[in-house]
Amino acid sequence: MTVESAAIRLDWLAQRCVALYPQAHQPSRREINALQRKVVPGTLESGECADALDPLLHTLESFYESMGLHAPEWRKAPTRDALPMVALLPGVGCRILYACTPEGHWLMEGPSGSQQLYHLPEGGIYSAIAAPAAAESEFASGALAMFKLALLARKGIFVQAALASLLANMLALGTSLYSMQVYDRVIPTQGISTLIVLTTGVLLAAVLELVVKMARSSILEHSVKGMDLELSHKIFLRLLGIRMDQFPASVGTLSAQLRSYETIRAFASSATLYVAVDAPFALLFLGVIWMLAGTHVAAVPAVFFAIALSIGLFYRRRIVRHAETGNAASNRKLGLLVETVESAESVKAMGAGWQQLTRWDALNRQSVDDDVKIRHYSEQASYFAAFMQQASYIMLVAAGAWIASTTTDLTMGGLIACSILSGRVLGPVGALPGLIVQWAHAKAALDSLEKVFSLQCDNHAVTRPLVPENIRGEYRVADLRFTYPGRPETLELEHLHIRPGEKVAILGPVGAGKTTLLKLLAGLYQPASGRVLLDGLDIQQIARAHLSEHLGYCPQDVKLFAGTLRDNLLAGLSGIEEQEILRACQVTGLESLIAAHPKGLDLNIAEGGGGVSGGQKQLIALTRLLLARPDVWLLDEPTSAMDEMTEQRSLVALRQAIAPTQTLVMVTHKHALVALATRLIVLAPNRILLDGPREAVLEKLRQGAQQAVQAQGIRVVKPVASGAVAEGAV
Repeated sequence: MTVESAAIRLDWLAQRCVALYPQAHQPSRREINALQRKVVPGTLESGECADALDPLLHTLESFYESMGLHAPEWRKAPTRDALPMVALLPGVGCRILYACTPEGHWLMEGPSGSQQLYHLPEGGIYSAIAAPAAAESEFASGALAMFKLALLARKGIFVQAALASLLANMLALGTSLYSMQVYDRVIPTQGISTLIVLTTGVLLAAVLELVVKMARSSILEHSVKGMDLELSHKIFLRLLGIRMDQFPASVGTLSAQLRSYETIRAFASSATLYVAVDAPFALLFLGVIWMLAGTHVAAVPAVFFAIALSIGLFYRRRIVRHAETGNAASNRKLGLLVETVESAESVKAMGAGWQQLTRWDALNRQSVDDDVKIRHYSEQASYFAAFMQQASYIMLVAAGAWIASTTTDLTMGGLIACSILSGRVLGPVGALPGLIVQWAHAKAALDSLEKVFSLQCDNHAVTRPLVPENIRGEYRVADLRFTYPGRPETLELEHLHIRPGEKVAILGPVGAGKTTLLKLLAGLYQPASGRVLLDGLDIQQIARAHLSEHLGYCPQDVKLFAGTLRDNLLAGLSGIEEQEILRACQVTGLESLIAAHPKGLDLNIAEGGGGVSGGQKQLIALTRLLLARPDVWLLDEPTSAMDEMTEQRSLVALRQAIAPTQTLVMVTHKHALVALATRLIVLAPNRILLDGPREAVLEKLRQGAQQAVQAQGIRVVKPVASGAVAEGAV
């Protein structure tokens, strides 16, 4: 492998990494130059991989460390789920892969711009740009820490907005001072030229104030957009990382909890400006009133400001209480809606619509009642705030008029200026009710989001997950216990050993824990106690992305993605040619679906797999497994929805695809699939009932079934049907 030295620009790479992860540390120019000299002590254009690649990789590891990123983990092929990735390509150089088109073309970026490659050159190596440690600790700390970091990362923008507000408020003083000068100087002296100059000046100040406000709005829009993109990325990344046994029962409720970040972000921006800009300037304007009219006049808006603030805080508790209950009811409503839509056929067939409607009406009633009460309290607080503003104005004018009439300490112009400024003092109080409502909803949303962030993720509490070079497929299970929340214990195994290359079928009655065991072997679940070892390593210590790459898991209930048939066949895969897809489809029999539709591989599939049958879903899932070429095959009733002919063709495809050195573990009740196995394990609740070679276990099952039937006085003609291994045989 050769690497173009001119293409390895660490300054460009640092800029792109910081753009992808704002938490990453930007290396200094001196650090970059020092590392750059190590990358290209001379020229590597003609260097061989063995001589040039190792020092280069060591330098890149130091480069990642200097930015606070995890050390790169290089692999021989890119994967879509790991994008964006840094690529070292022979004859091309260092590039960032950021997307793969449906046709399999790679979109990448280099120092000179973006480009597209139809085929990646052979001999390249690739590494995902791992998230900085700060982001992971932020996830560990919870949602609140994530929002704080997002705001702190943009503190410069908020400082600029605060400075713009300072300038705008200083310019706003011009209107008050203009009124004072007109009444005190222009009218008594009939100074028309002075009036023209003052009017021109204050109009210019008003125009400048407008420009400054528009500039502040533009600055904040840019900040909000960036924060929205960053937060949505992190929250969705967190969702993807949640371990499967941690997922809440209601998908709709979880969706509502994740969407609540918009409410929190909106409040965070508003509250930051309110505390940093609006409230302090209210005190500034109060100080100007004190300088113009003295303590007695300034005391009037100060007292009303304190009273209005107390009223707003009085309503805060009531609004918060109803916001929390209303938010919970809204989340459950969305959960019920999603559940009803997904189960519409069952609801209609069972005639259970009235039950769903009753639950919907109850939740809707609670949500509406809470919204009405929140609006009621918010409007009351707004009315009191408006009353305080009017009363403050009246009392300030009265106090000022009394002082102006009895003393010479206050002029008519000063009184008018103070009356204008009093509105500025109580302006933040008028915004307080709306801010309190925002705060209540944000607090309830943050509590919901914190519950999501408290869920354990893949590789929980593992700082640096392991990435073994090879997966042989040897499993050891010791003292395993797993329990679903709120349910009795479903699985308990003292010991299980599956050797590399073994072909194992798991049988047993419903509820014995067969599917649960398969998910534990796939690393999707974490046992409550005990360990699952894969090749001698705790499977929870192995990186989830690495497991997904080497373990082929096929669930019984296959869920497809909204998109095309090609998208579903290539989900999580890369570098698959069109001919490979067609060959795999021919082997499994999926080609009949492609040939029967005018769009072929571009056949549109609805969310969840709508538009294709259950058997076709399983066929698509098996075809994708053949394209993935995993090292370990974990199949859960892979042909349960197929007809006999399709099943036989799938069995032939599996027999050809699974190499003798690869491990197969499958859950099945079909005798045809049992033929793929050389070892059978029969599970009973909380224990292994039978375990041994296929024929020996089948013989024991036949004897057990015969004895059970004879005990009832029935003569056995054919102990076991050839079509299936019955669930009740154990």
